[in-house]
Amino acid sequence: MPSPRVVVPLTRRRLDVDPHRAASRVSAYVYGTVLVLAAVVGVSPEAVGSGAGVLVVVGTVLSTFVAHVLAHSVGELVTGGQHRQLGDAVRDAIPILSSGVLPAVLLLLAADGALTEVWGQSLAALVGLVRVAGIGVVYRRLQADVPFGRAVLVGAVAAAVALLVVVLKLALTH
Repeated sequence: MPSPRVVVPLTRRRLDVDPHRAASRVSAYVYGTVLVLAAVVGVSPEAVGSGAGVLVVVGTVLSTFVAHVLAHSVGELVTGGQHRQLGDAVRDAIPILSSGVLPAVLLLLAADGALTEVWGQSLAALVGLVRVAGIGVVYRRLQADVPFGRAVLVGAVAAAVALLVVVLKLALTH
């Protein structure tokens, strides 16, 4: 079990984030990470070795980021409710961009020969799974009174569903 010194700062309740904005950021975090995971798993070892895998991840992240900002901005216009500023939509979508950084670096290291293609791709996929599983910690941080065990369960279920999404995407689109 992790030391309480490590767990407490990571799971301390955040009261400074508006619930609507927190929900938008969490959905961007999960959505971006799952799509990057699918992109990483979907590239061939040859694409990893040539560097094309890096381009697939960067392209996935950028296109998803723009689509997410567009969707949220248009959605706010349609509802007629409080209009979010474009800056808010961009800030809330930043987790999509962050989802691809480490996987792209690992694939770049594999393309450069510092890692084998299999290791680079495997580590990049593992990063995605760990990120999705970590959503339980984020959940606990944003919700008061969530037991640590429940937060871990939420992360485990999210990771399992993310794997299912990846399998479906690869089976139906590749």
